[in-house]
Amino acid sequence: MTPRILLVSTYEMGHQPLGLASAAAALRIAGYEVACRDISVEPLPPDLVASAGLVGISVPMHTAARLGIAVARRVRELNPQAHVAFYGLYATPLAEVLRTAGLAGSVVGGEYEAGLVRLADALAAEDQPCAVDLAFERQDYPVPDRNGLPPLDQHARLSVGGELRLAAYVEATRGCAHTCTHCPITPVYGGRLRLVQPEVVLADIDQQVAMGARHITFGDPDFLNAVPHSLAIVRELGRRHPGVTFDATIKVEHLVEHEALLPGLRDAGCLFITSAFESTNDAILGRLEKGHTRAHMERALAFAERAGLTIRPTWVAFTPWTTARDYLDLLAFVAEHGLVGNVQSVQFGLRLLLPPGSPLVPVLASDGLLGPFDDNGLTFTWKNPDPRMDALQREVAAIVEAAAAAHDHDAGVPAEITLAKVRQAAYRALEGRDAPPVATRPAKAVPGLTESWFC
Repeated sequence: MTPRILLVSTYEMGHQPLGLASAAAALRIAGYEVACRDISVEPLPPDLVASAGLVGISVPMHTAARLGIAVARRVRELNPQAHVAFYGLYATPLAEVLRTAGLAGSVVGGEYEAGLVRLADALAAEDQPCAVDLAFERQDYPVPDRNGLPPLDQHARLSVGGELRLAAYVEATRGCAHTCTHCPITPVYGGRLRLVQPEVVLADIDQQVAMGARHITFGDPDFLNAVPHSLAIVRELGRRHPGVTFDATIKVEHLVEHEALLPGLRDAGCLFITSAFESTNDAILGRLEKGHTRAHMERALAFAERAGLTIRPTWVAFTPWTTARDYLDLLAFVAEHGLVGNVQSVQFGLRLLLPPGSPLVPVLASDGLLGPFDDNGLTFTWKNPDPRMDALQREVAAIVEAAAAAHDHDAGVPAEITLAKVRQAAYRALEGRDAPPVATRPAKAVPGLTESWFC
């Protein structure tokens, strides 16, 4: 019997979920009836769950996976006969956890579109589906089918110059050519990179611009993994849609290596670049195999400023190797380089995540720093040799979460005030004194998306 299919997204960093649109396109092309629900902005109707033969839960990231488990439990209550599948980046690392808990009949990872079609075909033929489908076949990607998804105005917007603009989201590549040890892509893709056909990316941009989008986020793990491919897309974007801006994620080492490309990105409409700085300590950067140093970060900032581009750094502020000096140095780096408005405050409290399969798990185990797996947090636990650091992380997380809640409900807490609170907490906890004055460059308004979470 051909199953009715329900695809559910719980969270995709505030944008209209590509994980639903791409999966729905592949399944509909194969002839299946597909309903989609983005429960970050709309309810999950019980009758829709009850009538589904296959429920696919999109888990492209850690937060989505944690929320997806709650969805799976709800599906089990409403429709015990439904076949539940988790799909996306976090599905494969969590396969054993999900299946042992009885939450997933199948797990589809890697290039998930073909795997979902294989799963639907097996259920339609009443065959036993593959329990774990992990494939990386090169494919002709379908144009994402965004029919039935909540409109763009229900998602994050671009904030620039006091204006809010509708924002869209696409990916020009999947996977990553790099293998940073802390990255959740590494244990799944292992250095593999897949290019989405330019005509597919541009067609998806076209349809979102037709929906009102005036800004595009390229969600690739690194936009310059495939330079000719990516540049051709943004040049055509500029030709088709003059005035539509974009942002992208680019590694520090690529910003330094491709300094000459930065003015061209600005001219094509790039407003800002997200870059994973992670730490100001070169030894920690080496453990994470980031491919850059603190000096490279400073060069990248200078190159971007010269090109008229804004960099929005992200950090892994707390790791098992982070010392008190490291954390205080990170805060000083942000202030001294005029990055207070560039860094989302939530970044100051982020703690290293260790999903199953992370290359860092055996490293921490050998160092005696690894704790048990946290079934609720979906990460292996770890401890810092300095207990003050773990206590400070909890305190900083509370500070930035309070600031984020205020942002959601009123005018918000200025970034300068949040950083001042974080610095004060850090100095009191680590040095037993008030935070000293710090030399800062004047804060400036920087463009960015209204969604502040990155993991």
